[in-house]
Amino acid sequence: MASRKAQADEVVNGPVKSKTLFPVLILHLLAERPDHGSGIMSRIDDLTRNLLAVNTNTIYPLLRRLEERGFIAGEWEHPTKRSRRFYTITEAGKSRLQRIKTGMLPYLDLISASIDRLRRELYDGDRAA
Repeated sequence: MASRKAQADEVVNGPVKSKTLFPVLILHLLAERPDHGSGIMSRIDDLTRNLLAVNTNTIYPLLRRLEERGFIAGEWEHPTKRSRRFYTITEAGKSRLQRIKTGMLPYLDLISASIDRLRRELYDGDRAA
């Protein structure tokens, strides 16, 4: 059980957040619509209600890595001058998104079930009183 807890902790903490959780969120959001870096950060904040700390030092290097690996494609808003870079998901990115989502689902289910058990343990007795 300790190993399952460690696996669940890794989903929302530490290196897994930047190596798995943020990439899947970025790919998911770009599958919905193209966006630029600060737009993606804002959408992650909105989606997670600020639960996951999003900052430029994490997101922009990740966007570059995803682009280098061919999972997303970036294009400058104004090709002749540096401006916002808009990103779109590629076919390879869509395939990668599905693989990550499939592997992540058991951990998300584990976290959800744990939170449900904790809520019942702490609060169900209070409702009866």
